[in-house]
Formats: sequence, C-alpha cells, structure tokens
Amino acid sequence: MKITDLRCAIIGGQPVIRIKTDEGIDGYGSAARLRSAHIRWHVEHYSDLILGSDPTDVERTMLKIRRLGAFKPWGSSVSAIEVALWDIAGKAVNVPVYKLLGGKVRDRVRVYNGAIRTPLSGKNPEDYAESSAYMKNLPQGFTIIKQ
Repeated sequence: MKITDLRCAIIGGQPVIRIKTDEGIDGYGSAARLRSAHIRWHVEHYSDLILGSDPTDVERTMLKIRRLGAFKPWGSSVSAIEVALWDIAGKAVNVPVYKLLGGKVRDRVRVYNGAIRTPLSGKNPEDYAESSAYMKNLPQGFTIIKQ
C-alpha cells in the first residue's frame, strides 16, 4: 500500500486531513481550529515527504516528517497527519485504532477542563486558584483543570 495524496480542507472552521492510498483506503485526521489559517500550507509542506510511503508503517512515515521539525507552529498539522495514518492502518486490518495502540486499559477516563476559561485577574498564585475554583464549580463537574 502506498500514499497517493495528502489534502487538507477546512470544514466548518475545522481543519480535516485526508490521506489517500493506492488501495482505496482513505485516512482522516483533524487539527486544532486555532491553526486553521496556516494548516493547509503546513500539510502541503509535508506532502512530498510522504507520497509513495507505506501508510501502515506509521512510525517510519512520521520519522520522515519529524526530521524536518514537528513542533510549533507545525505540531497541529503533524498530529493530524499521524491520526490519518493510524486511521488507514486500522482500516487496512479491520481493527480499531485503539487496539493497534495497545488496547483498552480502563473503563472510565477522567476529563479535564482545558477550554472553558475565565480571564485571570492577575498572574499571582491566588489569581490562578480563584480561576480554578470558578472552573471547578461549573455545571460540567470537572475535577481536573488545566490552566
């Protein structure tokens, strides 16, 4: 199996990556909205590196990308490409991606609040504590907060 195309579309403000293969299996990944203005260019930047690669050899394919640098401001597009590769790998063997990554290890996962925020009144520890207390009391019932 070989990668034949790598594209990015912005759908409802959400960047979506599609990787096509010569066997008709497509893989999809999405990226953070905050990078949507630049992600198409980032994806196209990596396209030449991975065209012709085996998408089921995720680590080898990603190594080609990581050699160029896979951190800010590229991280979001790199992650979306990797998700799309795992999607193809799972579809190719008819196995859910979570099983390819080691399988189920727990029945429940604690979810943290990293998006519903309140403006900080300052940068002192007390200001962070005040903001965290506000977020902890939200109706969603978060017990973990990421500032």
